[in-house]
Order: sequence, then C-alpha cells, then structure tokens
Amino acid sequence: MSRAEEELRSIAGRLLEKKEVELVVGYEHHGRSVRPCFVSKPEEANRLVWNADCWFNLARYLRSLRDRRVGIVAKGCDGKTIVELLKENQLDRGSIVVIAVECNGVFKPFKYGLNRAERRLADYCRRCVTRVSPIADYVVKSDGQASQRENSVADGDASDWLSLFRKCLKCMACVKACPLCYCTECSIEGFKPDLVHRLRVPQELFTFHLTRALHMAGRCVECGACESACPVEIPLTRLYHELNEWFKENYGYAPGRSVNEAPPPLVFKEGWKG
Repeated sequence: MSRAEEELRSIAGRLLEKKEVELVVGYEHHGRSVRPCFVSKPEEANRLVWNADCWFNLARYLRSLRDRRVGIVAKGCDGKTIVELLKENQLDRGSIVVIAVECNGVFKPFKYGLNRAERRLADYCRRCVTRVSPIADYVVKSDGQASQRENSVADGDASDWLSLFRKCLKCMACVKACPLCYCTECSIEGFKPDLVHRLRVPQELFTFHLTRALHMAGRCVECGACESACPVEIPLTRLYHELNEWFKENYGYAPGRSVNEAPPPLVFKEGWKG
C-alpha cells in the first residue's frame, strides 16, 4: 500500500467515524483493475485504493447524492467537474467534502481484450496540467513522479474528424458517461428527429457530434469519460480540447478553474478578451 493510499484511507475513515459525511465515494480493487465504490462505515475505508487505473470520473455520482453529505476522492479533472456543476447550480458546496488526491495521470482503460502489456498514459492526461483538484478540503500528495505532459497533441484536420465520425455507432455512451450531461431531455438522443434521428443515419453523424461539441463548449473539463466509454475509440476529448483552446485564446477562460469565474456565454460582450 502506498503512502497516498494510506493517507486517503485515514482521512475517509476519520470523516465517517466523526459523522462528518454519510458516504465516501472512491475506488476499490475489482479483479485486476479498479471500480467506483461507496464506503459508509469507518472500517470499510480500507477498501479504498489509489493508482493509475483510477480513471473513472467519480463526480458523475454527486447529483444523485445531493440529499446526503458526501465525501469524494477527486483527481484534478474530477475537481474541475465539481466546479462546473457548482457553477451550474447542480450541487451544494456545503454537502460535499473533497479529498483531492494529486494525480500523475491515469492509464488508458482496458477495452475489449487489449493486452495488459500495452498500458500507456491516456492521451487526455498527456495534455492535462491540473494535477490537483482546484477545489479541495483535504489534499493527499502523490508518491510517484509526475507523468510527462504535453501542451498539445497532434490534432489533425477537419477531414480527419469526418472520417472519425463515420465510425460512430450513435450508441450514446459518450453522453451517458459524461458527468456534465444531465439534461432531462437530450437534444441529440433522437426522440425529436427534426434535429438528429434516433437511428444511425450516416449523414447525421457530423450533426450529432457538432451539436454535442457546441453543448460542451466552455464546459468540458477534458476528463476523458466520453472517450473512455466510446466503443470505437473516437478521440472526443481532443475535439473538446480544441474548443477549450479557442475559449482560452479569445476569452482567457478555462472551464473548471474557479467557482467564481463565469463562463463566457453568460457574460459575453463584443470584443471582450477576459
């Protein structure tokens, strides 16, 4: 057990013992990997783990737990998600205790029989510069070295995106996995076929992804949940990264950075540079 894991368990156990939270959302071992877990007793805190397989964004559970006081283990991108959900009035800050664990990057998740020897840092982690959640009540330092980050990754051109979108099965996994997709009626699910048909119509695949990209513009925290869920491995986080770069260049804005920082669409003024 690593020092970070030991400290994480200690904090979670103490919070539960003192009844400062009813539940701690974290990760536990599952076979040869990890999965999300929900710890409600102090003695169960030893189930919690922390390693490079903890790729899942746990913030997606918080909306369904709004009526409880919850502790959550948060990577940098998880914390940025919490910030965005707070800004969108989807969470109450007073009911969340954030245990921010310093993240050195996570491995690309296993998919469909890939060889374990092929483990590598996820592409979205290579672009990430947020190692610690911007919102935190407790901070747990990591044991390991920081993985090498890159300011940019080769992104290709529009024709590449068209070819990638043609692979799309329109299975909605990206939407269901995203912690910031919480609309009660989804505009691209296809129940209103005037915009996007429910069936997989090849001519509408670009509209499907463009509509979702516009919905995520200035909101996506690049956690990789959509990309990790995609069965045909479309690099969706790269697309949303390009949108975030545009917002950063034109408005000096980055999603998830601060609860007090209003998204550009809410305070837009012509010629505004942030």
